[in-house]
Amino acid sequence: MITKHSSPLLFIAIIALAGCQTTNRAADSYTSSSHEQRLDAAIEKAAIQASRSGSSSARLLALEKQYKRNSDKPAYALAYAQGLRQAGYLNRAAIILKPFANEEEALIGVKTEMSMIALGLGNYDGAERYSQEAILQDPGDHYAYQNLGIALDAKEMHPEAERAFRKGLEYWEGDPTTIMNNLALNLATQGYIDDAVGVLEKAKKISPDRIEIERNLRIIRTLNER
Repeated sequence: MITKHSSPLLFIAIIALAGCQTTNRAADSYTSSSHEQRLDAAIEKAAIQASRSGSSSARLLALEKQYKRNSDKPAYALAYAQGLRQAGYLNRAAIILKPFANEEEALIGVKTEMSMIALGLGNYDGAERYSQEAILQDPGDHYAYQNLGIALDAKEMHPEAERAFRKGLEYWEGDPTTIMNNLALNLATQGYIDDAVGVLEKAKKISPDRIEIERNLRIIRTLNER
C-alpha cells in the first residue's frame, strides 16, 4: 500500500510503468511474461535506489511487491523476511519465512535468517534448532554459528555457546569484532576474565572505533581488578 510517506523513487518507477501502457491493442506487442519481467526490474531498481538513499520504507515496500508476485519462491520470501526483520516486524517475518524454513531441503540462508528472527522473538529453542539445521546444510555458515552461540548463552549453556562462537570465528569473513565481543562476554560469564580481556583487546585493535568493545573492555577489566 502506497502512502503519502512513501519514497518518490517508487512513485517514479510506477509512473514509468504506467507510461508503457496503451489502449491500442496492436501496439501492445509485449507478452505478459515480458511485462512481469519489466515490472520486477523496475521494482528492484526502485529498491536499490531507495536503499542507497537511506529510504528503508520504500525498500521494504518494493520487497513486499516482489514477494507478492512470487510468494511461492523462497528467494523472494527470504529477501522480504530480512527486510521485515530489519524494520522490526519480527512476527510478520516469521510468518512469511517459516514454511520455507521448515522444508528439509530449504534454500541456503533461509534457516539462518529464521534463526535470527527467532532470536529477536526470544524463541531460543527455535533459534538453536534453525541454526543447527543451517550448519548441517552449510558447515561454514559463520552467522549460523553466531546465532547458535547466542541462543545457547541465553539458555545458560555457556560451554556449548563458547564452542559455537569459536567455530563461527574460525569461519568468519570480514570484520569479526561482533562475534569476538560475544565470545568475550561468554568467557566473562564463565569466569574466564583474563581470556575475555584478551579477546576484547584483539577486537579493539581491529575496530578501534567500536564503542561497545571499549565499554565492555572497561567493565570486564573492572571485574578483573575486583
